[in-house]
Amino acid sequence: MTTVTQADFDRIATFVAVADELSMEPFVSDDNHEKLVQLKEPDGSHVFAGYFCHPAFLKSAILPFRKLWLSSETCAFEKVRDVVFQVHPDQNQLRGYRHWFYGIYSHQLDQPADGKWAEESRRDILDIWIYTQAIHVGKKEFKKGRTLGRFTLKDFDQWAERIGRERFEFLFRSSIRLVAGVYIQFLTKLAKPLFDLLKREHGMLPGFEANAALKYNPYPDPRYRITFDDVFWHLDKESTEETFDRLLERHKYAGLKSFLQGCFENQRDALAAVRKDITFASLLKSSGTVVLKGDENVPDDQLMCHYIAGSGSPFTPVDFKVYKQRKVRFANDTEERLTAAYAHFRNFFLEERWRQRRGSS
Repeated sequence: MTTVTQADFDRIATFVAVADELSMEPFVSDDNHEKLVQLKEPDGSHVFAGYFCHPAFLKSAILPFRKLWLSSETCAFEKVRDVVFQVHPDQNQLRGYRHWFYGIYSHQLDQPADGKWAEESRRDILDIWIYTQAIHVGKKEFKKGRTLGRFTLKDFDQWAERIGRERFEFLFRSSIRLVAGVYIQFLTKLAKPLFDLLKREHGMLPGFEANAALKYNPYPDPRYRITFDDVFWHLDKESTEETFDRLLERHKYAGLKSFLQGCFENQRDALAAVRKDITFASLLKSSGTVVLKGDENVPDDQLMCHYIAGSGSPFTPVDFKVYKQRKVRFANDTEERLTAAYAHFRNFFLEERWRQRRGSS
């Protein structure tokens, strides 16, 4: 294994602390369903409308995000990534990650953020928002020729006019979520396991500043007697039905949500079935759902739901039809994918209910 200097270890430790903080921000959670929609005006013209989470969540997420984004920061992602790929003891394992964390990451940043609305890259979109709105008020000139930032506030105003304010902010918010996802994946797949290995098997300890970053995370270790009251979402005060609905709204469970809505008359029946049946197969059996074979025909007027989703998200692609009297037809490998989605959802649902019961005790 390549020798790891104390400076590099501290860099990794600080990244772990900041990326872990970012991973717990509500803005990057699966419960953030931000979207941009096109609306038709009475005169026939079209306008865009953004449906975003509260600004407090965005501002909170930017604090850790900028530390990983800005190259001037000690724990900047690209600096830490290079160190990890250089010193990691299992170079064979890294082969499968290099393309993702180097090639695909750069491609996502340098391509136009959206071919229809903006020619600027995601890198440009993130930089102009962060430097003119989040942490500074635009490009600054210092003595000795040093410059901070690439864009001015005037640039921001011109881009907002040209792209459209709603679309411009949507591109920024969606870019943060995309890039933050890469940082969090790097944390869980490589940075945190390497950090733990270096501590456990090589006896390395973080320096004072790196250790302080780990120790005083805004989301403290459970050993500290600190409880937060979320004045926005009240997630710790949800009813069972509210938790059930909230989790089903997550994009990854869209197919399962559509299936449950097609097979059960109301939320109460669907929730009762999920709580009772451990597996998807047992849910089908106990609810009396009939899985149609390929040669079984059902009149079209009995069709209740036809759901299709292409690949690109967990538990896809899927293609199924739900008919009256709980008859379903699964295309290709849809039943296997819904089985996996059901197991994942049910486990997460039970964990959430346990967490909230524990928090209220």
